[in-house]
Order: sequence, then structure tokens, then C-alpha cells
Amino acid sequence: MAGSVAGSGMDARDRERFFFFMAMMMKTGQTTSDALKAVAKAFRAEKNDSVANAVVGLAQKVAQGKPLSQAMLAERGMFSELHRAAILAGEASNNMQKSFDILRILEDKKINAGRAGMAELLTPLLMLLLSLVSIFNTGLNTLPVMVKLHEAQGKESGMIPLGIIATTNFLAGYWFVLVALLAMVAVVMWSMNSNPAGRTVLHTLQLQIPFYGRFLIYRTYNQMLLYFPYLLASGVKPKQLIPIMESLATNLVLKKRIDQFNHVITTGGSLSEAMGRAGFPELIVTPVSVAENYAPTTGNVNDVLIEGMQHSHAILERILNDAHKTFIGVFSAMLWIMGGAVMMLDMLSIVLSQA
Repeated sequence: MAGSVAGSGMDARDRERFFFFMAMMMKTGQTTSDALKAVAKAFRAEKNDSVANAVVGLAQKVAQGKPLSQAMLAERGMFSELHRAAILAGEASNNMQKSFDILRILEDKKINAGRAGMAELLTPLLMLLLSLVSIFNTGLNTLPVMVKLHEAQGKESGMIPLGIIATTNFLAGYWFVLVALLAMVAVVMWSMNSNPAGRTVLHTLQLQIPFYGRFLIYRTYNQMLLYFPYLLASGVKPKQLIPIMESLATNLVLKKRIDQFNHVITTGGSLSEAMGRAGFPELIVTPVSVAENYAPTTGNVNDVLIEGMQHSHAILERILNDAHKTFIGVFSAMLWIMGGAVMMLDMLSIVLSQA
């Protein structure tokens, strides 16, 4: 039953509602198994049987004694490593409601960010596509006729019209090559999205891309900082953070850094030192270091350290949001420029063919 959603994935809106329902059930004091059954009934009442069946499958695994974080492993189409890490954090801190609240907020942010990015990219993308359709029509139908008339008058055609004719004829004659390339791109993208981050060679190569690779690494660090404060507030020791970090950092390159974090902690080093060795930006490590060195620990909890980590998370999230907006803006500008260039080339070829 659960495989019906695992194979096709879960809609982001359904996932956000799943996390909301689970947080609500946890708030009422339900066990994880009973909460999953109640959520399954809610989805079934809405005629969303595929999600309901998958949630029932989770409930059955949990009822058999498996932790929810382990039961989620079989539902990779529904949940990512980020979701599992949040559940691991909830299980470690005995605060599942907090984990589901955080996941709901993250999913809502993801939906809004995707909507905003698509709105900014849709118009220039449509312009580029329509410009390409127009220049193909010009190269295959309009320019050949005009070039023949030009040659009949004993005049030579320009390089631009002839170049467009040759290019469009080549692509029309070898359309299967273009289709094959598009299919390869689609398969690669599907493979990367259907596999957890870091499980393929392509994921590792992603981290080597200038700027984009660092963005991915910082995003993983930001996800870790999201869970650290409330884990530490619940009395979780720094060494117990390592399974959460490993769950988030599935990429082998990042796992090596987590191993360095583990080494520092197990040899008696401080949390800030371990974060620095793991590759966290210095700007993020500083508030943690200051809190460790100058703030007293009350009982087992250092409240100033928790505030420092929350501040670090806010800083890194702001950096990532600015980087995301910059990327969308640059990509949008590139689409506008390419669309305008193709349109101008189309018009110029017609003008030159008449000269």
C-alpha cells in the first residue's frame, strides 16, 4: 500500500498538511501510531487514498515497534533526509510536536519560494520559447523563399540569413538528436531528484560547482542549525547531535566533515571548535564560541549558547535567502537577454534577406 506514494512522491501541499495534522495530534497527547492512523483517516475522508494508504503503512510499522524515523526510510518518495533528520531530532529530544511544527514551516517556505521564483522566471522563459519558435519558422519557411528571390536577382545573401537556414535545417533533419539530449537531461534530473542528496556521483559533482556548491553546503549547515537549539535546550548532549548531522549530510564530501566534527567532540573539544572543523562559516561559529567561553551553564543547559545558535541560524538563513534571490534575478536577466537576442536575430535575418 505504501508503495503507491513512494514511487510517485507526495505533493508539497499534502506534505505540509501531513506535518500540520501530526503536530496537532502530538499536541493532543496521541501516540505516534495513533496519530498516524488519525491522519490517514483525515486524508481518506478527503478522497486522497494514495497518501492515506502510505500513512497507514507508516502506522503499521510504528505499531510493530519501529521508530518513525526508521519507518520513513521505506517512503523515500514522501520524505527526504531533511524530514527524517527532523523526526530523529524529535525522538532524541522527546518533542515530536516541535519537529512537526518546524517541518510544516519549512514546507510552507519551500512552497512560497517556489511560487515566487516561478512567477519571476515564467515571463522571460515564455518569451525565449516563443522567440525560438519564431526563428525556427523563419529559418525553415520564410528565409529560404526570400533567399531564392534574392539569388534570382543576382544578389548574394548575407551570412546571418544563411546561418539561420543552415542551423534550423540541421536541427529539423536531426531532431532525434535534440530529443535524445532533452531525454538525457530529463533522466539525469529525475535521478537526482528521486535519490537522496549525496547518493549519486552527480550529487558530489554538484558541490564542486563554484558558488552553487557552497550554497548547497551552507543550506545543509542551516538545516542542522535549525534543530540544534531545541535539541540542546532539551538536554541533548553535543555527541548526540551527530546522527542528526549524518542524516542531513548524505553527501560523502559532507560526511567527511561530519567525521571531523565527531572526532573533536569525542576527544573533549568544544562545540564551536567542532563546528569550525566541520566547515561551518566563521561568521556562524563566532556566536557559539562567545557563548561557550563567556556564558555560564545553568544545570545542563547554556541558554546563551542556545540563543547564539539561533542567531547563527538566522544569519545563515538570511545569507541563503539573499543568494537565492540573486540567483533567480541573474537567471531571469539571462532569460530576458537570450529571448531578446533571439528575437532581434530573427528580425535582423529578415531585414538582411531583403537588403
